[in-house]
This record gives sequence, C-alpha cells and structure tokens, in this order.
Amino acid sequence: MIMEMDVVQKPGRNGPQGASVSPQCDNNHSTRNYGVRPSWNSRRGPRGGFVPPIRNNGGSGTTISRVTGKGDDSMEDSTRKCIEMLCGPDGELPEKLRNLEPRLIEHVSNEIMDRDPNVRWNDIAGLEHAKKCVTEMVIWPLLRPDIFRGCRSPGRGLLLFGPPGTGKTMIGKAIAGEAKATFFYISASSLTSKWIGEGEKLVRALFGVASCRQPAVIFVDEIDSLLSQRKSDGEHEASRRLKTQFLIEMEGFDSGNEQILLIGATNRPQELDEAARRRLTKRLYIPLPSSEARAWIIRNLLEKDGLFMLSEEETSEICKLTEGYSGSDMKNLVKDASMGPLREALQRGVEITKLSKEDMRSVMLKDFESAMQEVRPSVSSNELGTYEEWNKQFGSLSI
Repeated sequence: MIMEMDVVQKPGRNGPQGASVSPQCDNNHSTRNYGVRPSWNSRRGPRGGFVPPIRNNGGSGTTISRVTGKGDDSMEDSTRKCIEMLCGPDGELPEKLRNLEPRLIEHVSNEIMDRDPNVRWNDIAGLEHAKKCVTEMVIWPLLRPDIFRGCRSPGRGLLLFGPPGTGKTMIGKAIAGEAKATFFYISASSLTSKWIGEGEKLVRALFGVASCRQPAVIFVDEIDSLLSQRKSDGEHEASRRLKTQFLIEMEGFDSGNEQILLIGATNRPQELDEAARRRLTKRLYIPLPSSEARAWIIRNLLEKDGLFMLSEEETSEICKLTEGYSGSDMKNLVKDASMGPLREALQRGVEITKLSKEDMRSVMLKDFESAMQEVRPSVSSNELGTYEEWNKQFGSLSI
C-alpha cells in the first residue's frame, strides 16, 4: 500500500509548512540525493506516487522512502539500483512510474524485460509472408518513425494466432531483435496465478517501464486467457479488473506517439474478447511449417552438432512423412532420431562411459522412421480447420 512520506524539513531554514528539502550535495555519499518540489509545484500523482528517496542532511543521515514512509533501509539494494536506472537526467522517475510499487518495477525490469533478444529472421524457418507483413507493419515504423506518420502510422497491436509450436514467440523476439527494441515477455497465466490480486499493478508497471524503454515490444503469451470474452456471470472480480486495466493501457499508448508495440499470441483466437480483437489491428495466422521449412529445421538442428549426413532424397522423404508436424514436433523428432546411433552403439555392448563419437554412425533415414513411432503430430485436422475458418473471418493475411 502506497503511503505519503512524513515531511522532512532542513533545520534552520524557514519555509512554508509542508515544504520539503531541496536536493543537497553530499560529498560523503556517491549516490544521487533526491528531493521534492514544494507542494504547489509537485508533479506527484494524487495518491502520492513513488519518487526516489531523499536524504535528511540535517539529522541522523537516514534516508526516508516516499513509498513506505520508513527508513530507506527497507528497500533492497537491487530495487534501489533498478529505480535509479529508470530516473531521468533530473534524478526523478518519469510520471508514469511514480504511483507504482518499486518491487513491481524491479520485477518487470529484471524478470520480464529482455534488452537484446538474440533472435533474427534467419533463425525462423519459413513464414515468409508473415515476415514480410510484420516488417512493413512493425520493423520499418520503429526504425523510421519520421516517415510512418499520419496515414502511414501503423497499428500498435498485433495478434499471432495458430497451432501451438509454430514459432509465435520466436517471431516476437525476432521483431524486437530486428528493430533493436526492448523486448518484454509475459505469460498471461502468470498474471492470473502468481500475481493474483496484484495483476492490475503489474500491468501498470509493465506499460510504465515499457514507455521508459522505447522502442519497446510487449509480448503477451496466452493472451486469450487474459482477454477472453466477457461473461455476464461467473467471472471473478479480480479477473475482470485485470482485463479492464489491460484494455485501458492498450487504449492509452495507442492514442499517443509512443513507440510501443503489443503482440499477443494465442492458440485459441476464437475465445478473444471483441474489444481486444479490435485493438489488435493486425491478426496474422501462423500455420504449420511447410515442407521446405521442415527440411530447414532438420538440416539446421543436425548441422549444429555435426550430425547431418542425409541426402536430398532422404530429407525429402522425411518431409513427406512429417506432413502435419509443427515446428516444435519437428524439433522433438530430430532429437529422438539423433538418439538412434547412440542406442545402436550401446546395443553392440559399448559402455556408455567409454563411448566416443567414432563409435556412433551418422543419423539416417531409418532413425527418423523409428522416431516417428514415438513422436506424433500434436495438432489434429479438426483444429487446423478451426484456425483456417477464423483466419478467413478475422485474419489480416491469407497464407
């Protein structure tokens, strides 16, 4: 609970009642001291938002926190450092962060934010149409905001929908990597479980920190569980408030000049709330990988470990046999197939502790055929039909 700090006045200086100490230089401390303007010029919110602590130079030297009203020793060093990194040149927090709890700001900065996701388009198999659309909608506007204004101004919301394991999260990271943007990843289920009762505050902290780290990409996984269709009865009050807060934040940055993109990923687009669907102006269907993409996955994964020795004909045969496999299914299949030479060597009596690379042959077609008995497609034809129908009705890109 945010509380107003007790007013701290410098002894020996007359001033209006309630005036606070001006920043003073303290040579005995390497950290920056902060102060508060008089109340008539205060930039704090009506509930007393967070501003970094000020030091009482006229007393015992303890630091008073504006958040808790207690000594600054109650704030962890890691939290204090995180807050100071977000302060502006004047030593104050941006307006959007002042009413937020420091621990939530720290959680967003340390656990959710990824300053440099090391993913590029070349790391994603296939999906050329989706890449082209995303580049035009997202990458170019983030790189050249001076050009994408007025009629060219892009939407601020993107929905990636399709079967699980098709690379939706990878696309989000690649967008941030290609645009040199700060990447924020959050799972909707964590908001509704781990942060139950505090989801609203965490959402405000998420968008507040993102506004300080522009250009920014906020990726919300399982967005359908967060912004599902509203129910007339049976919906928990905390869930309703969380959903409302998220929609408010989306509406807020969409109407400004912020370089913030919200990406939602879902396996169940039909369960999205209509208001959320309207705000996610681009809706891209991310389908199962094509035959060419599956061949790329096989080659790429095996070459990393120096195990790729398949001929073009063998690779083509594997791709025919794996129709209906997702990207995640293909990864699991390659892993299982790569175990074939190891299992065969152990069956010959070679001890695992004495096994060398020379004792194992290369991965062959028969290893994949055997692995297919263990790794089956995870997406049914009925599910694919549902995605394709929704794409025809609401999708922004025909595949």
